[in-house]
Amino acid sequence: MPEWLETWRSPIAQDALRVGIILATVGGYLGVYVVLKRIVFVGAALAQVSAAGVALAFLVGWNPLLSATLFALAGSAFFAQPWGERRTSREALIGAVFLTFSALTVLLASKGAHGMEEVQHLLAGDILAVAPEEVVRIWALGIVVLAAFVLLRKEFLLVAFDAETAQALGYRTRLWEFAFYLMLGGFIGVVIHLVGLVLIFGYLVLPALGGLMLARRMTQVVGIAIVNALIATIAGLLVSILFDLPTTATMLVFMSALAGVESAAGALLSR
Repeated sequence: MPEWLETWRSPIAQDALRVGIILATVGGYLGVYVVLKRIVFVGAALAQVSAAGVALAFLVGWNPLLSATLFALAGSAFFAQPWGERRTSREALIGAVFLTFSALTVLLASKGAHGMEEVQHLLAGDILAVAPEEVVRIWALGIVVLAAFVLLRKEFLLVAFDAETAQALGYRTRLWEFAFYLMLGGFIGVVIHLVGLVLIFGYLVLPALGGLMLARRMTQVVGIAIVNALIATIAGLLVSILFDLPTTATMLVFMSALAGVESAAGALLSR
């Protein structure tokens, strides 16, 4: 049997595949909301806030999972606040949060035992390094988040894209908005210290982008986004193992390629 096939069938690769499947499914689904609500950079900012929580945990000896989750939930509560009429734009605020916590992450990590190595791990991560005991935890979290979004999809869609009608129907839109950010931030906070900021951000943007360029109906967009994420995960893992390439970067290249092909196909179909 070829060596790469033996490697692919190793427990490490199988655990990475299991983690990748649930992250792709949940990330692809949530990404459709993130892209449609035009809060792509909120996802990046939340991921960076979580990364700062992990860096602080490494420095002071806290549990990184708990610290990242608390930071993410605090960030979610902050971004869920109504912006209204302000002198500065919401995009400027998101950029300021991202830059501030990026700098904070580097400063905290620089005083840690492993310094910039921790920063590199928080950014790029390594899905092949996820411990076996984390697999069940990530699956449990993913199923809870996915089930909540599927069961409450009508409410989330109405509040997210037609807030005035939702208010007229008696929905507490600010509470629903907060619940959305809470689940998004909680998901990011739990997995970021395991697989890195870049991979999570990629799952939240690129698969959904391809789906939105190729389809119009929500169910089709969600289906394409999840399939995109799954293909990129499986192909990225396989190619990275076969050619000894960085796994996160390889998976992101596949996500980008699929989004590019589907964007081109969508442009041709719309003519």
